[in-house]
Amino acid sequence: MSLLKNVAGQNFTFELIAAATDTGLTGQASNIVARVSKDGGAQAATVGTFTELGNGAYNYAPTQAETNANCISILITCPNAIPFNLTFLTGGLHKNLAGQHVGFGMMTVSGLADASATVSVFVSKDGGAQAGGGGTVTNLGSGQYDYAPTQAETNGTNVSFLFTATSDVPQNLSIFTVA
Repeated sequence: MSLLKNVAGQNFTFELIAAATDTGLTGQASNIVARVSKDGGAQAATVGTFTELGNGAYNYAPTQAETNANCISILITCPNAIPFNLTFLTGGLHKNLAGQHVGFGMMTVSGLADASATVSVFVSKDGGAQAGGGGTVTNLGSGQYDYAPTQAETNGTNVSFLFTATSDVPQNLSIFTVA
């Protein structure tokens, strides 16, 4: 799924999963709380529109301003739902380039956002061996985090970032780079 940078009229769909039953959660459009971070910056409340599609599926239409970044990270929470984070790289992850960001969320094994995780990062490129991440992890709050990889960590065709923390579900992002 992708968003274009600084373009109005976009949207994406997602599923709310009930933490207690592991099924689609319905009737919650007005209870969704989402936070957006752009290029690793501070969180801001979303101001776009959430719409229920049915069977636990929802749509979000971000504002044009919410899409004005290279890395858009949106943390979605709702009472009784498993929180999650969506990352959109509007121009892709650029190969061998410094100053980029990747957003991710950390959740406990019981399905709660982990706002105080001590995150370890492991990076592999093109299916090679993992190495400890040398970039910077920033805690944005409410279980949302940002990782700024080193330039060398982006020097591959397919770059995988594995984020781990004690008692949390590991999060893996595998991204194809662009020139």
